[in-house]
Amino acid sequence: MKTMKTTWFLPLALAACVDHQPPITGTQSLQVTLTSPTDPGDIDHRLPDTARSVTLSVTAKGPNGDTDTTFSNKLQVYAHFLGTLTPYLGGMPLATVSMNQGQGTVSLMLPSAFGPTTVWIDDFTDGDSATYATGVSPTLWYRDPFIADIQTPRSETAVDALDAAPLDTKNVDVRASRYGAQGRLVVTSVYTQGYTVADVKCQDANGTPPCVSADYDYMDVFSYSAPLDQDKRFLSEGQVIAGFAGGVSEFDSLTEIGFPQTFVVGAPMVNKAMEPKPVVFDTTWFNAPINFEHNESGLIEIDNAKVCNLDADYVTYKQWKLDPAGIGGNCQSSFINVVTAGTLDLDPATLVGKTLPKVIGVSRPILKHWIIFPRSMSDIVTQ
Repeated sequence: MKTMKTTWFLPLALAACVDHQPPITGTQSLQVTLTSPTDPGDIDHRLPDTARSVTLSVTAKGPNGDTDTTFSNKLQVYAHFLGTLTPYLGGMPLATVSMNQGQGTVSLMLPSAFGPTTVWIDDFTDGDSATYATGVSPTLWYRDPFIADIQTPRSETAVDALDAAPLDTKNVDVRASRYGAQGRLVVTSVYTQGYTVADVKCQDANGTPPCVSADYDYMDVFSYSAPLDQDKRFLSEGQVIAGFAGGVSEFDSLTEIGFPQTFVVGAPMVNKAMEPKPVVFDTTWFNAPINFEHNESGLIEIDNAKVCNLDADYVTYKQWKLDPAGIGGNCQSSFINVVTAGTLDLDPATLVGKTLPKVIGVSRPILKHWIIFPRSMSDIVTQ
């Protein structure tokens, strides 16, 4: 007879270790309530430019959504629009909010803001007690920017008026002319890595030329290669576009749009008669260089200027010089640089010492050196 062996399995008692962390306490977020204006607008109903005064109430919220009545830090206030804060986080804030028992209010005048805008409130500078809690207001809807908003300095008398774009580092989307139904966005030059565009006012809503523009109505769009629209079609001088989008940067005193998109509605329409006339240069601009800024990336015309001797700037940068005073020679000051290499079949050595009745070109400053870029031989009248 077989003997049956019985095997017993005993449960293994495992001892589990539990680490009890202290509960989350203190302010975790900031609730921001817009009390004025009562109507923040919406995408189809934009606030007027003058509606910059806002009033907000702020409540510190604990981990359970309750008001943290122990919170009394001073908060910093910024505006968030076109993709970035104004000013940068850590810079001098637009205002501060003194909190008492978890509550606070603030009234401030917003800077010129464009598109959907929120007021950003942050707790990050109050020493060891900083919670880094943040909160944003409901969206305020302002109009989208025009070219002039991108180009016009905050103050024409400021020391940085020539090289500080007011919307530097912002991401813009320009889809309209500041001249309403009579306005158009017209390409004024096309080059190997971009184009220039002017905001013009035509004779009527049909875009009948002649069309005119004003100070700060011009923009350089840097596309890194031959410029294309959204359907990969090449752009042409004199073409009307529906708009452009990209990042604003100030490159060696030139305001430009980088990493752009360009929009054309329907079949491309080209009419060079819609381009604005060049602005005639005056020698007084050298003493009032804000006039160069007025016409940055726009067409300017220089009449009866003498071609200077070629110098190191031509050897290094292919820049030859015009003396608007008509003296010429070894020009050391008060001259305009001209770049034609790679665009025009022209040897400037054949022009040295000659007075040119007319030279037209797109104006671009480089570190306060004034340069024009003629687009074709028709822009240079040699006799």
